[in-house]
Amino acid sequence: MNFKKFISSTQLYVVLIISAISMLVILGSVSYTKTAALKAASDAVSHTLVVEKEINKLFAIYSEMESAQLKNLLQKDTLTYNASFQKLTIDAENSFATLKKLVSDSPVQINHLERVQELQKSLTNALGLIPNSQRNTIRLSKNLISKIDDVAHIMAELNQRKKFMLSTEDAQLQERKKEYESQAFLTPVMILLLGLFALLVFIISFLKINRERKNRTKAEAFLANVLAHTENIINYYDPVYDDENRVVDFRVKYANERNKIDLNLDPEKMKGKLLSEVMPFVKLHGEYEKLISAFTEQKFFNLNRQVQLNGEVIWLESNIRPMAEGLLVVAKNTSFEKESVARLNDLNEKLREQYEELKDTEEFLQSVIKSTNNVVSYFRPVRDASNQIIDFTILYTNEEVKNATGDLPVEILNKNISEVYPFLMKNGVFEIFVEAIQSNQVKSYERSYNFNENIFWFDTYVIKTGDGICVTSRNITKQKDNEQKILIANEQLNIQNSILKEAKRIAKIASFRWNYEENDFEPSTISENLFDLLGYDANEFNAEHSTFKKLIHPDDLANYESELKKAFEQKNDVNFSYRIISKNNKIKHFKTTGNFQGSTLVGVIQDVTSQIKGAQKLREKNQELVRSNAELESFNRVASHDLQEPIRKIQMFVSRIADNDLDKMSDKSKDFFEKINSSSERMRLLIKYLLSYSRINTSKNDFAEVDLHDILDKVQEDLEDRIKESEVSITVDELPTVSAIPFQMEQLFNNLISNAIKYKGIEDPKIIIACKKLNRNEITDDFIKKSKWYYRISVLDNGIGFDQEHSEKIFELFQRLHQKNEYSGTGIGLAICKKIVQNHKGHIIAESELGKGAAFCFYLPAQ
Repeated sequence: MNFKKFISSTQLYVVLIISAISMLVILGSVSYTKTAALKAASDAVSHTLVVEKEINKLFAIYSEMESAQLKNLLQKDTLTYNASFQKLTIDAENSFATLKKLVSDSPVQINHLERVQELQKSLTNALGLIPNSQRNTIRLSKNLISKIDDVAHIMAELNQRKKFMLSTEDAQLQERKKEYESQAFLTPVMILLLGLFALLVFIISFLKINRERKNRTKAEAFLANVLAHTENIINYYDPVYDDENRVVDFRVKYANERNKIDLNLDPEKMKGKLLSEVMPFVKLHGEYEKLISAFTEQKFFNLNRQVQLNGEVIWLESNIRPMAEGLLVVAKNTSFEKESVARLNDLNEKLREQYEELKDTEEFLQSVIKSTNNVVSYFRPVRDASNQIIDFTILYTNEEVKNATGDLPVEILNKNISEVYPFLMKNGVFEIFVEAIQSNQVKSYERSYNFNENIFWFDTYVIKTGDGICVTSRNITKQKDNEQKILIANEQLNIQNSILKEAKRIAKIASFRWNYEENDFEPSTISENLFDLLGYDANEFNAEHSTFKKLIHPDDLANYESELKKAFEQKNDVNFSYRIISKNNKIKHFKTTGNFQGSTLVGVIQDVTSQIKGAQKLREKNQELVRSNAELESFNRVASHDLQEPIRKIQMFVSRIADNDLDKMSDKSKDFFEKINSSSERMRLLIKYLLSYSRINTSKNDFAEVDLHDILDKVQEDLEDRIKESEVSITVDELPTVSAIPFQMEQLFNNLISNAIKYKGIEDPKIIIACKKLNRNEITDDFIKKSKWYYRISVLDNGIGFDQEHSEKIFELFQRLHQKNEYSGTGIGLAICKKIVQNHKGHIIAESELGKGAAFCFYLPAQ
């Protein structure tokens, strides 16, 4: 079913178009790549032939030099010989330089040329000595014969080097011929196949486009119907430009029927007219400038304002969005919602007045509850092993119980009702108590009781409160209705009053009602909590606004009055901070939030002193952090040069000694020398990893979308030699794309895989890399989980493992579980892994058992 939906959707069209374009790009890329590869193969063959030619040329010059020497020896023409010999020497130098440049990419040939250069110098020196050794004698001396033999030996070795070099070039020539022949065959075949595939995709795309054209016609008809019946005003405007190409107005291009309903404007008559003519209110309050800004800057705007059109005032909420070469405006008449908000504010005001009235009666109700003849008790259920209620314990009962039953409250507290009032277990009251808890509903009943040989009737209410029940019983022989109402009113008042008082106390908030113009019609009022915030006793000063302003810090008073005046004149909400001086002359930071209702400002005042001080402390901590980072950067510079330079010199001199004098050392000295070498290398790695650890940071600019498959491919490529050497098989699960710092992800996987290789088992070593997406509620590991979803990525091996009690220790700096002579390492690798994961808002753990492998699991936030 999903496949059919995909076939009929526009997604297939997009996929086909992208595929066709991709095939064209691939076709061009493959063609270019194959042609380039063919040219490279051809150039490689030509290069080999040029190298062979130059080799033959160089060694031919050596032969000419030898022949010139023999000719001079027979003809005894020293002057001619010297000129010829010098020319050949120069030719040999030039040819050698050319050949060296040609084989610069071949280490084998470079080694041959280094020896050839030595032989060339020896040949030149030997040939230069022969002409001066024999002047007029025909008979050759032993010394001369020896020199001629030296030349012959040199020439023999040169010819041997020539054979080696030509043999190397011949082998390369054969390889390059094969590459050339392979490219010459594959290039046209690949181009043909890709071309046929691209043609097929274009044919399918054409059929899909034709089908989409028909569907779009139907969709447009459906959209027109939706626009005609929507409850939103939908208009589209084209810009109008002046002679200087500036937008000066908009022309109505489209308007739906809702304009007629909400604005009494005929959509057909609106089309083609200027917006300023049709809706003149757009030029008020900067709305016209926002329309132009939305179009010129291609930005989205939202407007919520009152407009007057044809003598009627309405509220309009408009969303302005640039689209194509014009503006799309979607507006909604929100007058009804605004009126509802106004009614709600009026209702809130009435509730506040009622609260004030309830507050005034609080003391009265307290005295009433003390004088009531109601018995008020609180019972906690007693449950058995199967969680069934089998009894109730009396946790509280008021003094009225003494008048009703003759029992003293202190004597019956913490006893079960089956012991104190056993008749409740038989007359159905116990079942009512149980039902009240199970149904979470108020239960009421009337019962008669015999106390002290007197019969009393009680009307009882049972309410589930917390995990128990509150039982209120009153003598219904007198004043049944009145006393019940007082009890309920008292309960509601206590709950409301306690919640409000506690909320104000915790939030350090006080309410106020300021008469801004300070007339006699609207008296100012403040809550008792404001006196407490200012350090005064309740009603210690007059609640007038002018009195409160005297407590404002002199430096902030002008801004305070300016903010209120601006809000009053513009009818805006008030929201600003300032300082006050409390009764004990302490400076506090207050924040006023509210709005004007006529000339009266209604709102709340909050003590934000702790927040202001907290922000200041945060700024100081940030400055300390900047200094700390600067010191760390200074350490990095010192470590990267001053600490590494001595190590490099030690390793350089160790290398020279090893090259020149290692054979002359005793076995014990060689052992000491090897320890020096390994220790210096370990120190170099230690400094390198310490630098890596200190340079790990969480700069947001370094984060990018990273495909972990690409990261893992690069890591395996870097570790290719170690993987082959250790014969480890690596199995990789499907890995996600995450937001991460690429090089840190490479270092993370490199360290974990290297660790698994280092501590591999004896037989059939394996590494498995798995991934699973989890909701944070599914993760049992203890760390701060800010993201809703996480990827759990595991690196598993069947190596030697470790004791689980060291699972946290191994992530600490310089912590190792083995001696240096057992396994190499610095003890920093896993600490780097932990820091990298933490930088990515993740968490890493290790699980293992000796001899049964290890599992390193880290969590990264999912996108």
